Amino acid sequence: MRLYKQREINYALLLPIFLLYLLSIWVQYQAAIMDGREPGSVMLRQIIFCVLSVLVLGAASLLKTSFLLRYSGIWYVLSLGLMASLHWLYDPFMFAETHTKRWLRIGSFTIQPSELMKIAFVLFMVYLTLRYEKRKTMRTIQTDMMYVGSILLYSVPTFLLMYMQRDFGTSLVFVVMLGALFVISGVHWKILTVIASLAVFVGGVLLLLVFTEWGNRLLFQLTFSQYQLDRVKAWVDPFAYQDSIAFQQVRSMLAIGSGGLLGASPEHVTVYVPVRESDMVFTVIGETFGFLGSTLVIFLYFYLIYQVIFAALSTNNKASVYIAITFIFGLVFQIFENIGAAIGLLPLTGIPLPFLSQGGTSLLAISMAMGIILGLNKAPLLAIDSRQDSEMRFE
Repeated sequence: MRLYKQREINYALLLPIFLLYLLSIWVQYQAAIMDGREPGSVMLRQIIFCVLSVLVLGAASLLKTSFLLRYSGIWYVLSLGLMASLHWLYDPFMFAETHTKRWLRIGSFTIQPSELMKIAFVLFMVYLTLRYEKRKTMRTIQTDMMYVGSILLYSVPTFLLMYMQRDFGTSLVFVVMLGALFVISGVHWKILTVIASLAVFVGGVLLLLVFTEWGNRLLFQLTFSQYQLDRVKAWVDPFAYQDSIAFQQVRSMLAIGSGGLLGASPEHVTVYVPVRESDMVFTVIGETFGFLGSTLVIFLYFYLIYQVIFAALSTNNKASVYIAITFIFGLVFQIFENIGAAIGLLPLTGIPLPFLSQGGTSLLAISMAMGIILGLNKAPLLAIDSRQDSEMRFE
């Protein structure tokens, strides 16, 4: 069986990807200058990651979608094992800085396994969805409930590990991707309504717990950290806490506001923003290029999203659509949350801005996902071989 294929190049989709690569190099360079760091080494590091990302993107685009889905269970288990290894092999430097076990260190580089898990998670959940649809020719609310239950059951290890690593922000990305898969796969509207209602209820309860003393005690028992609770309080009334828990968010809004319409003047004194190169990277664009530049960057993201959806729909292939839509909704949520937090519309969650935030693992994982989307098959709907349900093929 061939694991790779020849594909015609989708230049319309490659264009926003490569523009974002170039923008990421400039943003990291500019962030280093603003923070008084040596920009040359920062730019060189980002260039290296961009080159590696291009190679990963190219390699991923050559893999057959049927191959990725057939062995998605193996990728998923391996990714779970990599995340579980953080309990013993976590990076001590990042643990001392963040008090969380989310990174592995290899030499001078760190790896965040949860970024790689996003890809394995999507592929495996899409595989389970397609297998369910093949077996259930007549779908009912009962069969859809069984499907949703099985998906949630398979998702438990991922969310358990995310809970142990106290990575609430990334957990939300997985929740959004699951929700997108349920919608695009046609889960009965009554089930979706119940799920949405439960999500709203849980969100309301969490807000109640954050703003009550007894709720705080309960959240601490559930291993929530004080800084996580402070982020919600800072979001509700940031300027009331601008010298304490809302310092980062207030500085972010001041930096973006200082950019005005076209960007701050050369004589402008840079507004200090903590973690500017990562969580608050959008402030670099807002302060340097103002409202117009920020709008163009957001438009570039929208153009990328449009091209991904168009590429998936043009394949006339159910598997391709499921994979692309699930991936892209996770990406949309990250963009929306990161920029929303930077301008004060949403609480800080530590979610990076795709392509632009510092972090080699995130860039490589996104590039792998984009490569998979570039390589989606143009073929009839995915079929499951009747001789063996676990083996998928394209006819």
